[in-house]
Amino acid sequence: QPNAMGGREAGGLRDLLPGYRAVTVAEDRAFMERHWGLKSGQIAAEPGLSALEQVEAMRSGDLKFWWVVATNPLVSMPDLNALREGMTRCPFVVVSEAYATSETLELANLVLPAAQWSERTGAMTNSERRVTLCDGFRNPPGEAKADWEVFAELGRRLGDAEQFAYTASSEVFDEFVATTRGRVCDYSGLSHVLLRQHGAQQWPYRLGSKPGASSCTLYADRLFPTASGRARFVVDEPAELPELLSAEFPLFLNTGRVEDQWHTI
Repeated sequence: QPNAMGGREAGGLRDLLPGYRAVTVAEDRAFMERHWGLKSGQIAAEPGLSALEQVEAMRSGDLKFWWVVATNPLVSMPDLNALREGMTRCPFVVVSEAYATSETLELANLVLPAAQWSERTGAMTNSERRVTLCDGFRNPPGEAKADWEVFAELGRRLGDAEQFAYTASSEVFDEFVATTRGRVCDYSGLSHVLLRQHGAQQWPYRLGSKPGASSCTLYADRLFPTASGRARFVVDEPAELPELLSAEFPLFLNTGRVEDQWHTI
């Protein structure tokens, strides 16, 4: 799971916006609306559906379009029978995929050929906040494209050519970097050029930072990203596992992982 941190920083969860902002916070929504040139109130104040909720929404008929990117849910999701039922009922399922053997392709209405890691350029962030530029070293075959190219093309075809006028992944990265300035994950001094010249860097990497100078330990200065600068602790009541072992179901089954392979990404 080499880019889980980077995905969260970019707002890749149902309740997040870029720069570790929350969709439930009015100030965060307003910032992103200004940044993206949207009208006030265009970003929903409620989180989207979780992956499991999406499955149930497909089964009930409430979700009528599902786009799968960078995963193979018909292998890695729990309750595959429920997922298969939901995908079968969903009127239109799109799957972006690099491998013709992916099980999820079986139920796709449209397959978009995706470029692999070796065929595209982009940045990844690992769990120690280290941002690495991964340069592609060969062209994608046939009509395969990097995910950002597909999303940008969709945005243009939906009528917003100016907002999606990206010509390189470095421009997408720069647009994201602008949302992190002053945030805990401050990337404002980073670019593809700097990462290519100096190698991987840790955030926070503010404007004017020197390559390699970031601390390996976050909050070593005892300053935290809160109004008071002090840490905020939350006490949560421990809960039981959602499903406990029983005589009928005596085993736990978990998906496999090795050093460079996690789930199905």
